Amino acid sequence: MERVTATTTTLAALMADLEDLWQKIDVVLGSLGPADWSRKHGKDWTFADVPYHMAYFDREVIANGIARGPNMRADERQALRSVAELNAWNVRKFAERSASQTVEQSLAQMRAGRDAIRQAVAGLSDADLDRPAWSSLPGGGWQTVRRALEMCTAHTWNHLMELRLRLKRTSPEPQPSQTHRALAFYMNLLPAMCNRAQAANTRFTSVMEFTGPGGGAWSLHVAHGTCCAVEERAPQPDLVLTQSAATFQATMIGAQNPMLAMLTGKIKVRGLRSMATFGKLFPPPKPDTILESPVDGALALQ
Repeated sequence: MERVTATTTTLAALMADLEDLWQKIDVVLGSLGPADWSRKHGKDWTFADVPYHMAYFDREVIANGIARGPNMRADERQALRSVAELNAWNVRKFAERSASQTVEQSLAQMRAGRDAIRQAVAGLSDADLDRPAWSSLPGGGWQTVRRALEMCTAHTWNHLMELRLRLKRTSPEPQPSQTHRALAFYMNLLPAMCNRAQAANTRFTSVMEFTGPGGGAWSLHVAHGTCCAVEERAPQPDLVLTQSAATFQATMIGAQNPMLAMLTGKIKVRGLRSMATFGKLFPPPKPDTILESPVDGALALQ
């Protein structure tokens, strides 16, 4: 079982980060004019799709997973297993949207999704952060309330950064704590993407280092067919990849070619000869690749 380290924090700190990110999303979306909503936002979406997507994600994935928690029946524990299934789920959710739905209605649904999260955590204590919560996303399954809120932080941070990128803006900036929390979440997903067949015959340590406010270093240790992510800078890694959080986010959503980022110095590589091994261990997941949960199996309530 892949091990993931988690940063201990309080419910108040997690919700403060979310509230601030939501406010920053509102600033960006509030700056769009009537003609902007139909503009392309990436390959398949328009800007009008963003609040609608965030509404159903926050409501169904985060709020419902926390509120139902261990009381969720076995027949209700739907789980997406791959990128292909995730993409199909998004297509289904967009198909549920009325053709006559206005942007204002989507914005109202987005705010309602946030309210659902607030209601789901109302009355919880810091001790409840370790309570089981269900995630239907690939690599999900039984998680904790803490990880569900970290997932929401990472998801919201990702959309804030993408909105800034698509609009060619540098503000509003996320707070360092929000960036760090998002990076930690994504780094802790990497073990689920490790090629176990390759890992069975490979001993390898790579460091993902992020510069700028909220940055840090995470080490990926591969040995005996497993991978663990630890927030540390390993003393003698085989490979070190150094980049800004913005560059990482741009490559993650496909807006930046990683090879071009390396050639232009946006991603600095130390241990270039080990890049081939890294590529074999962490290949881009194929659409039908099954992504297993990196969270401790002790949470897998039956």
